[in-house]
Amino acid sequence: MKRLLVFLVLLFASESAWCYNCFNEGFLPRNDLKIPADQLLSEIDEPKFNEIIDKIENHYRPIVSNSGGRLIIQRLWRDETVNASAERIGQEWRINMYGGLARHPLITSDAFALVTCHEMGHHVGGVPKYRNLWPSNEGQSDYFANLKCLRRIFENDNNEEIVKNMAIDAKVITHCNQNFNDINSAAICMRSAMAGLSTARLSQSLSGGAQVDFNTPDTSAVAQTFDDHPAPQCRLDTYFNGSKCPVHFSENLSGTDPNVGTCSNENGLTDGVRPLCWYRPSNSSNPPSADDIAETPTIAGYANAVVTNPYVSIPIDYNVSNFRLARGVYLEVSRPNQLFLEPNGYNPDSFRLVWATQAGTVGRFFLTPVQSLSGYGVYSIRVIPLDYSGRYPVARFSHSAFLDFRPF
Repeated sequence: MKRLLVFLVLLFASESAWCYNCFNEGFLPRNDLKIPADQLLSEIDEPKFNEIIDKIENHYRPIVSNSGGRLIIQRLWRDETVNASAERIGQEWRINMYGGLARHPLITSDAFALVTCHEMGHHVGGVPKYRNLWPSNEGQSDYFANLKCLRRIFENDNNEEIVKNMAIDAKVITHCNQNFNDINSAAICMRSAMAGLSTARLSQSLSGGAQVDFNTPDTSAVAQTFDDHPAPQCRLDTYFNGSKCPVHFSENLSGTDPNVGTCSNENGLTDGVRPLCWYRPSNSSNPPSADDIAETPTIAGYANAVVTNPYVSIPIDYNVSNFRLARGVYLEVSRPNQLFLEPNGYNPDSFRLVWATQAGTVGRFFLTPVQSLSGYGVYSIRVIPLDYSGRYPVARFSHSAFLDFRPF
């Protein structure tokens, strides 16, 4: 996945720390799992690894070229990393596929194809995008993988025979047969949905929490579209909905209109839409309640503070104990004399100066200007409560406290 911030990185460490421009996430939140090249724990060996990538690269290379880019898929078979990522460097549209992921026992060949499609989706998956920058966000890249990409690369396979040898969930069989008239399309739907189950199980195994299942969809509804990794069950729902959406894969997605080429209520479709656990349609009503906003942190006991000593250790106190599911907190500091782009949202600010995470619903961070700030100016500081995994917010960002760092 894209090189953008999610909430995982330092949560529940013994001490909080500050991070600068930490854009380093992938298909999965950062993890320390490593699977060496000599441990073949899945059905994917190196030739199969390359074969799967070949199919996707051969199809999307001309599409990327027509958009002014040059597709480069780095085949890092010997790399132990259990992840995948996408990035852009100039005109190079890069995807990094790691052998450690392919060797994980939960990853089938179809699941590995899904992950590769997901990374492709960051480049060509349409809106919603992260911060209106180049990458399609995490949920959209999941949706694209099953809605468009897997259907393209599975199209000419003997899918009917393939699914005969698979254990397909009964709910998947029912929905795929209802939504597609021809046998091949229904089989692709089933095959893609089961690939989604494999990848969602991997997400769940790394993050903890309840087991994912087609019969236990995530019923939560976000107040605004969430750009980072959805919870594992929400991701499974997205894969399933993308698989069963009856809109043909040849109808391209749009970089501006989320309804083009998709299932949506605006298009008169209710099955196969993006799940509300990460996506908020533009026509949704009822703005989120102020009860979902975290309490503003205090700076040395105040909501607004002036500091002239660059060496003083400044206490920043927070309290998110009023949120039942909160287990920790994420704090971020703006650049000098800048406000956060998305007040009271769910997403970290992509232009923040520094950030930190910490376990506990009541606590204190310390900030030393000479170490953490970039010069004189007024800095906005805010917090958001996180769940037990440290990956997902359970409320919205607080209003900002303001630190005025000025000369003596």
